[in-house]
Amino acid sequence: MEITLFKTEEERLCHKYTALMEKAFKVALIDKEKSDKINARAKKILAQLKRMNYKGVDK
Repeated sequence: MEITLFKTEEERLCHKYTALMEKAFKVALIDKEKSDKINARAKKILAQLKRMNYKGVDK
């Protein structure tokens, strides 16, 4: 089990977004519907990062 400490809420959300997108990609090969749900969760996090004006997100 990997323990990761983040300096900011933005870093935590960015890490979560990246992990969800990777999971959605892997699951898409097996279950498209489940992948779409994971992708929707990731998009909500991306929208939140954009609202926070996080520098690591393209606008």
